[in-house]
Amino acid sequence: MSGGSVPKTVTFLELAPEFGGTTFGPFEGVEIRLGSDPAQNDITLPESLGVVSAHLKLLRQEDGSLILAPVDRAAPVYLFRPGTFEPKLVTSPTAIRNGDAFSLVTPEGPRFTLMVEGDQKAIAEAARKSQGPAWARNLESSRLRRGLIEEIRRRGFAAVVSTSIGNAGIRAFSMITTGQIFRPIYIVSGIMMLSGWLFAGTAACGALRFNKQKSTVVEDLSNCKDQLEVSGVGGVPGSGDPTVPDLTSRVLGDEDWKHTLEGDAELQQAYREQLKAVLAQRARYGWAYEQQASPYTRFKAALQGAGLPPSLVRVLAFAAVQPNFEREWSLVNDSEEEEVCGRGPLDLTFRQATNLGLQAQPDALVERQVAESGDITMQRSALDATVRAAQTEERGYPDGRVSSRGADIQGGMQCLYVEGSDDRTDHNKVADSLMRKLGPSATALPDQGEFHWIASRLFTLFAQDFSAVSLEQLDFDARAAPSVKMSTLDIKDSRRSFAIRSAARLMARATAVPCFARFDKDADGIPEWFLEQPPMLGNCAILKAYVEYNRLD
Repeated sequence: MSGGSVPKTVTFLELAPEFGGTTFGPFEGVEIRLGSDPAQNDITLPESLGVVSAHLKLLRQEDGSLILAPVDRAAPVYLFRPGTFEPKLVTSPTAIRNGDAFSLVTPEGPRFTLMVEGDQKAIAEAARKSQGPAWARNLESSRLRRGLIEEIRRRGFAAVVSTSIGNAGIRAFSMITTGQIFRPIYIVSGIMMLSGWLFAGTAACGALRFNKQKSTVVEDLSNCKDQLEVSGVGGVPGSGDPTVPDLTSRVLGDEDWKHTLEGDAELQQAYREQLKAVLAQRARYGWAYEQQASPYTRFKAALQGAGLPPSLVRVLAFAAVQPNFEREWSLVNDSEEEEVCGRGPLDLTFRQATNLGLQAQPDALVERQVAESGDITMQRSALDATVRAAQTEERGYPDGRVSSRGADIQGGMQCLYVEGSDDRTDHNKVADSLMRKLGPSATALPDQGEFHWIASRLFTLFAQDFSAVSLEQLDFDARAAPSVKMSTLDIKDSRRSFAIRSAARLMARATAVPCFARFDKDADGIPEWFLEQPPMLGNCAILKAYVEYNRLD
């Protein structure tokens, strides 16, 4: 009311009990505004929930009735009438009355119930319960504390329900009585809700600010986080939301990954990009935990038999988890930015195999007409080019051993190759070679347990595709992250980028594929033959949430 007169009725807005039950008011003016801009609104909600700067208004009429008015079509509002089951989408000014409720953005969004009080005792009691302009200063009160925590939890849910994952969560709720809610695919919906709670961060602390006195209500949000004690790495208050390095080290089971990613910006950026790519191709990797007799399990057993450290095996084994795992040949972009043939479970190039000390037969990526032409001179020329690129001694081979059968790649290209024994297809020989090159006693690498000791070995694996001159320069140590160390060496940018990208891709598969097993609605659990120490569902869910909502940075 204007002019300082005492209104016959005053208005309060109360969050639904499941959202904390916080009361806001009394509101005595003509308008009550809700939106994301603190300068324009009486109640402010986070923009990240989908709330626009000026989302809705409650307009008081001369007779004391109220009108609910969305600002525009980009500001969805849902009205809940007492006794009705379905909410109604409000698209134009609509009369509302005492006891009605409305939510913003979605039916599951923040929901307020309208309370219109005329009795002075009721007004006084509602005002006493209201947080009013003093809510930030009263943050330590247990009731408000619980309300805010519930709202943060709700925020995570509201952010998720608009996605396919959120729909799965809603279905899971309806299936509680069947017992199916306890299967991993449904549990993860709840974990995703909590992940929103964890990464809501500073914005969540200001989720519902009462702005009647806007200039005096702004609270230091970092202090808010400390007081709420709902965020933090490993549950440590004030330590911040879990980061990509935190979650990766937990999923991969070695703290060294956290230190490496935090100290290697280029590797971390490449890893984020590869993680997005792998998570978007779930169907191509399910075989790894579904088929016990597979290239992954055979290669993993070979690595363990060779004596490689468990933390290194945990990642290296996923080098055999290729999308086209049933094919002996694949198309590979090598360190010289050329398309070449890769062979075996690790898609090793000829140059990479020979640098690893493996016996490999020459191959060449050629047009189908060359492969099928019978022109041995042209075919030999292509094979010899591969040998020269690997800087190995050219060798003679009978014409009858040149073949391309069963080596179709794509786009009319084929892998021409020399028939004969090729160690790239032998899991044990590859594992033995990696033990020599990457094992605890390998030279020019950090000792096991030192900083960057795992990542440096991944870089070394893919650097085997370098020319001999570049390969000789490699000398990793614990003082510098792999990408940083390589930047100080006389190595072409394309080769360095190849090593970073390839290592990041392997890390992404080692992280994401076990999480796929966790999320699989048809799996009873992660089989021990696949992974002895599977990642926690929560870590996987939070990491996936970061990808879903583009929170990897």
